[in-house]
Amino acid sequence: MTKSLPIDDDEPTELVLIADYQLQINDPSGLTIDMSGDFLWTVSDDPGQHVYAISFTGQILDVLTNYAGDDLEGITMNPNDGTLWVAEERLRQIIQLTTEGIELQRINVPVESNNPNDGLEGIAWNPLNNHVYVLNEKNPRKFIEFDTEFNVVRSVEVNLEAPYFMGDLAGLFFVHQTGELWFVSDDSKKIVVTDLDINPLRTYPLPLDKFEGIAVDIENERLYLVNDRINRLFVYELPTD
Repeated sequence: MTKSLPIDDDEPTELVLIADYQLQINDPSGLTIDMSGDFLWTVSDDPGQHVYAISFTGQILDVLTNYAGDDLEGITMNPNDGTLWVAEERLRQIIQLTTEGIELQRINVPVESNNPNDGLEGIAWNPLNNHVYVLNEKNPRKFIEFDTEFNVVRSVEVNLEAPYFMGDLAGLFFVHQTGELWFVSDDSKKIVVTDLDINPLRTYPLPLDKFEGIAVDIENERLYLVNDRINRLFVYELPTD
């Protein structure tokens, strides 16, 4: 049975930390859950670094050395075909990989930002319609949706009012069971949950900046985050009503 999450709550709720673990990965940025539900995927945004499979306690299970990133900032999985998609910030591209790290295709993402470091950060896959959602970090903060043919069907600036305002868009996860988008903001040190029309539902403060990857496990009521500055995996209880 699908878990029910609270909605329409304007008061920030403090998250309950279960544990945090040191990662032997420099600058982890981006996080998703494998379609098996048995482990996580993350990436390093250091040039020449890779995609990593990690346990729920932060141990490295696999390194996809077949793909060396330029500036990897986001990762998601398409459970309908078992492939991974990564976001390359400076290249302004999303790239499809096998779980062995073999590149299958590249898609250019149209963004107007001139600063190389204000590019792509988050990526999430909607398994219900095979659309992919991509975030541009800032200048502008933008949410971009591609259809099954990788045509842009939506490109909107994310300018929410307080208490949901986010100074940047650092990570994204789509919860298909509830139809919710979970954004994490590095600059604003918060998570903001919205519906698919980017209408805010609730927000959760975070204790540190530089959280740049987020994954939500509805069935096990867990929330996972990776921190790019201190190279740690954080595990929280997933708030439920």
